[in-house]
Amino acid sequence: MGTNSVHMLVVRFYDGSLGTTVYQDKETVRMGQSLYAQGAIDAETLEKTRIVIRNFVGVAREYGASEIVAMATCAAREASNRQELVHAIKSEGVDLHVIPGLEEARLIRLGVLGPDSDCRTLCIDVGGGSTEISLGDGKGGVYLDSLSLGAVRLAYGSGIDQSGKVTSRQYDALRRIVDTASYRSVGRVRDMGFDRAVGSSGTIMAIGEMCGSLRGDRDGSYFTYTELSSLMKDVCSRDVGERLKLPKMTANRADIIVGGGAVVEELMFLFGIQKMEVSKNGLREGMRTEYLLEHGQSDFDLRGSSVNGLVSRCGCDRRHADAVRRYSLAIYDQMAEKGIIAGDSRFRELLGYAAELHDVGEFISYERHAAHSFTIIKNSFLPGFDEHELLLMALMARFHHSSVPGPSSKYFAGLEPDEAGPLRECALVLRMADILDRSRDRSVESIEVSPVGASVVMRLMCTRDISMQLWKLKTIRDEFSNVFDRKLRVVDIREPAHRPSPPADGRSGARAPLSDRS
Repeated sequence: MGTNSVHMLVVRFYDGSLGTTVYQDKETVRMGQSLYAQGAIDAETLEKTRIVIRNFVGVAREYGASEIVAMATCAAREASNRQELVHAIKSEGVDLHVIPGLEEARLIRLGVLGPDSDCRTLCIDVGGGSTEISLGDGKGGVYLDSLSLGAVRLAYGSGIDQSGKVTSRQYDALRRIVDTASYRSVGRVRDMGFDRAVGSSGTIMAIGEMCGSLRGDRDGSYFTYTELSSLMKDVCSRDVGERLKLPKMTANRADIIVGGGAVVEELMFLFGIQKMEVSKNGLREGMRTEYLLEHGQSDFDLRGSSVNGLVSRCGCDRRHADAVRRYSLAIYDQMAEKGIIAGDSRFRELLGYAAELHDVGEFISYERHAAHSFTIIKNSFLPGFDEHELLLMALMARFHHSSVPGPSSKYFAGLEPDEAGPLRECALVLRMADILDRSRDRSVESIEVSPVGASVVMRLMCTRDISMQLWKLKTIRDEFSNVFDRKLRVVDIREPAHRPSPPADGRSGARAPLSDRS
């Protein structure tokens, strides 16, 4: 329960995963609007909040929720009638926990980065009443702070009317409020340093979507300081009604975007942030991870857990998914080791996850399931992955039943110039791995890949006849040459116990020599 809105997340937990979201919703209640005008949450807002909670609890129960955890943040912390709010929620059978600002910052970091981040990351969450700052390094939090800054607080508690056009002098006054409230955190964080900056909350997501629309690529996963400064000049030149004409602007955001934007812009300036990544995760996801920690889970693999949850939810053949992952990585590693491809640790990791997810589209329909897999993966919002990584994995899975297109294909329009090549390599490796388990019996025990002249020889140690796999691999030889600029030859090295018996007339049943097989 935030200063601006109430959020709900319903999670179904699977073994070995952080759980899968089965439903989420939010409702704007604006507890901060009356709070910052008169120091208390008014009766009408209390009643609206109670009704929202009652309905959210009903939805959760319909989904089979066995436990409900409710937390409230800044507005509840500061309201003089906090207990009225707690009692109103209690009347709906829910115990409301009002959490301190530093705990809110910790949980937001946990939701945005997971329990283990791979670099020192600055997280900024601009809420309605407070802004949480967290600096994370590996498994631990380096610095946490909660600032008395927020979109609703500055809109209704700054004394500056933002319903009409906002002058540059008024906007500068808002930025000075941010300076005063944040100087301690700015000094500490800049002294410690950070590698990347990630923003969360409705305000930052709205800014990302608006900047992406104005940029033209509609990519809301990031925005730059320059883009935000230009956007805020445009926003301030309009009244509330005119702001609704801006792309991605909503009625619930138009009256508080000036205050929220001032917080984000000034913090980016003070911290020296040129580019802000946008996360759709936040306090809700942190509550989910914290729930698992409290119930004994201590060793987290956020990405692996997210992938496992989606595989389980879509009802995929787990043994086939594991086999395709194993074959994909075996082929990729040997091709990289032998100099056939350059190899890239990031693409290798994403290939492994894409291999596990390649058949999730069967949840919709087996027909065109590779295309369905692309759609599901790209729009899955898996915790631990950014939107671009999801796109890369979706593209790897997209072509496991069809030819990998050329580097100038429209499918690769959203990639960086140096990504199309490695992506095509991974996609074809995944396709080959899927073919190797065509019979769904995991009959390929080991794979050996070697360059021989202008060819790549793949030797397969098998426990059963793999004629169908060999026939299918023949059909992609031209595609292999196109992607890797080498010819493909495949050799079946079957274990002696599984070789065919000699014919009755005594003719040899031995394999043809390497040069005669493909």
